[in-house]
Amino acid sequence: MSVNTGESIGGRRGAALAVVMFFTLVMSILASALYALYRSNVNSYIYTRNGNAAGYCAEAGARLAVHHLSENTFFPTATRPSFLPGATQEGRIDLPWENGSALVVIDPRNNVENVNAIRGVQIRSRGFYLDAGSDVSVTYAPDYPSRYALLVDREIPPGFFTDGTVVDGPVHCNGDIHFGSVTPDSSDDPFVAEVSTTPLGGFVFSDAGRSGVPHPPGSRTWVRPYTRHRGGAPSWNPSAPVVDFRRLGNYFAGLGMTAHGMGTFIVGAKRIILDGNTMKIKTAETGPVSVLELGRDKNLVFVANGAMPVYIKSGRPTTIPLTIVTTGNVYISGNIYGETAGNSGPLALVSLGDIVVASDPSYSGEHDWSAPWDIQTEGNLEVRAYLAAPSGVLRSQSVLYPGIPVHMVLAGGLLEKRMGRLGTAMSGYRLVIRYDNGLGRVMPPHFPILENWIMMSWTEDPDYGGRSIQDDMY
Repeated sequence: MSVNTGESIGGRRGAALAVVMFFTLVMSILASALYALYRSNVNSYIYTRNGNAAGYCAEAGARLAVHHLSENTFFPTATRPSFLPGATQEGRIDLPWENGSALVVIDPRNNVENVNAIRGVQIRSRGFYLDAGSDVSVTYAPDYPSRYALLVDREIPPGFFTDGTVVDGPVHCNGDIHFGSVTPDSSDDPFVAEVSTTPLGGFVFSDAGRSGVPHPPGSRTWVRPYTRHRGGAPSWNPSAPVVDFRRLGNYFAGLGMTAHGMGTFIVGAKRIILDGNTMKIKTAETGPVSVLELGRDKNLVFVANGAMPVYIKSGRPTTIPLTIVTTGNVYISGNIYGETAGNSGPLALVSLGDIVVASDPSYSGEHDWSAPWDIQTEGNLEVRAYLAAPSGVLRSQSVLYPGIPVHMVLAGGLLEKRMGRLGTAMSGYRLVIRYDNGLGRVMPPHFPILENWIMMSWTEDPDYGGRSIQDDMY
């Protein structure tokens, strides 16, 4: 029989206490490790959250800059970097969520010798959220009306894009664009280098109805180049932004003040001959000839003709960039010769009314002015210019003349509110658009830009090479 003594009981109690202290120490270490892990995860989450938020702030700042640029109808004239309107002295703007801001710099491209060349901008935006920062650098270029071989507001109706039609340049219409073909294969189907419409319009095929693809199942029409178009935007784009034609018309109407300052505001002109870089003007058949010398500082002519048409044609080719704006209808009374945009042009003819191909009086027997002021539209017509009628159409004075089908070759591009009639199946003109590829880089003098800007590149966290974000780097 054993007897518990005080020493044995104390020993057991000491051992138990040691075990409890050991497990307490282990749990304390585990708790400290878990707490450290928790703190690390929280800090990592906060760092990631703040960094992502700063990135969103930077993107928001860049998009605000694009919105600011889109509100103007002209490209920034300065080449030095600038801040957004309403920014602080340091260039920061507050964003509509708490603790978010952005420093935004708009840097237009330098070293562009041709004043009519298309210049892009580099938008550098540094976003801030609490203690985090993030940068983006984005390059944008403005879209502009003269980039398009054909730009129409209302509709491109059936019968234009059909067998044999070739437009080797960009085409856009806010409304429906109709395609058709009667041939079973695609060899002669309509060709358009780049085509876009908007959600307000659509692509319509004569034998298949509306379709979002360049060859609907069962259709005879294959819009060429089919392999490029089936890849989608930008070659084939059914959801492009709407072009505001009213905005364009208002812009051109406002150029009268600019012409006043140049001394090129003309009133009462009835007939105009572009003879080289000289504009010859008559206000009456038996009246004197006025001469306006054109040049780099006189590259815009504004003709206030109101309800009376003004007739225009060329003698010698015009060899400088030139824009002519008429407040009323302008009648093309003969061939018009401008240089290409890739050479020493372009020439642009803008009407705030309609652009009309005059009927040669030799068909109707009506009186005409004596040469060289007479109308010469009895055969094929060549127009080497960009034609724009933002609130009107390009049409014939009479679709019955000439009495057989002839061609109007437009070497440049065309902008019109809606497409007008130039002829019938048996008479008048067939419009042939030969796009001036130089218009993809150069616009006519004093032309506007569109509200739609095109993103060319996007770089996150760019390396500025030790320079300040505010430096002139583009």
